[in-house]
Amino acid sequence: MPKIVQQPLTELAIRKAKPARKRYDLFDASVRGLGLRVATSGTKSWFMMRRFKGRMLRSTFGRYPDLTLATARLKAPDVLSNMADGLTQGQRRTDLFKVVLDEWLKKDQAKNKSADQVKIAMYRHALPAFGSMPVASISKRDVNRLIDTIVDAGSPIAANRVLAFTKRFFSWCKERDILEQSPAEAIRPPSKEKTRDRVLNLEEIKDFWAACDQMGYPWGPIFQLLLLTGVRLREVAHASWNEISIADGTLNLPSSRTKNARPHQIQLSDQVQNIIQALPRVEGQTLLFTTNGKTPVSGFSKVKKRLDIMSGVINWRFHDLRRSFATHSTEKLNISPVIADKILNHVTGQVRGVSAVYQHGEYLKERRDALQQWGDFIEDLVSDEKET
Repeated sequence: MPKIVQQPLTELAIRKAKPARKRYDLFDASVRGLGLRVATSGTKSWFMMRRFKGRMLRSTFGRYPDLTLATARLKAPDVLSNMADGLTQGQRRTDLFKVVLDEWLKKDQAKNKSADQVKIAMYRHALPAFGSMPVASISKRDVNRLIDTIVDAGSPIAANRVLAFTKRFFSWCKERDILEQSPAEAIRPPSKEKTRDRVLNLEEIKDFWAACDQMGYPWGPIFQLLLLTGVRLREVAHASWNEISIADGTLNLPSSRTKNARPHQIQLSDQVQNIIQALPRVEGQTLLFTTNGKTPVSGFSKVKKRLDIMSGVINWRFHDLRRSFATHSTEKLNISPVIADKILNHVTGQVRGVSAVYQHGEYLKERRDALQQWGDFIEDLVSDEKET
């Protein structure tokens, strides 16, 4: 809080007011609420203060000496009138959340490595909640309500990120004198994060799938196949046509292309086969996904950044698609964890004892049935999105 100095204002007193190590305010004895802020830079700004719904609002409306003491006193009643509905004169134009948010993204976040993720998160969550509100009118309760909404939607990790970005935003606003105190300062993260337990919720899967549709070949089909099969990124992205058996409906990975150096067969659901059969195929070209006809696709990080922007899904990695498959297939479709582990080509899986012994079997039929169930589930999920 700036130091408050109570003294009658005169032109002479204002001219003699020198900057100090901390900003301070001078208040006029003749017009209640009228004050002059003296910044550490020496800038002197007129403002009005009034209490609204139990909170103190402040509206800056000009600088001295452009606005003299006499003129400021004349303008003060109009400024006070404009604050009657809780919006300050400055906030009507420049202090609305949506305006300040764009200014913050441009001036403070542009060089940040996570700038795209910050923008996506704030536009997706904070902007709809606060967009038309003056920054200074946003309360701790408002921020808590926003975070609770994200958690209730099944995205506790995203809620943590949005809270962190929101705290960063309000701290910047405080430094710029846009508000006195950050409403997010004392709010704790809603979820204790564990090491990579990220699972895309169903709404995020819909958005992810729609963005993949827009991206087209080669990236869109690659990412959709990752979700449908639970296969690792390069196992799909580097796949060749001679590894595909359309007749058997399988993708057969040699030991040289799997993480655990064991051959792995992926049973292809109808949905996966439809995607593969729709891929462009050039005579003599062995790779499913290539941009030059000779080498596998690369540049995954750059493409994922574009996918994040298009989908609005943040804070995820390609490996999280495997976790999303395992979680939703076992929880929503009651697929056995043993079968899910086999599909994911885990060596030992999560089960122990007798169940672990049974994992020595390949369960090819059960794996095919499970992947078809999963493909049907995803198809129904994204079809609902397209129909709405």
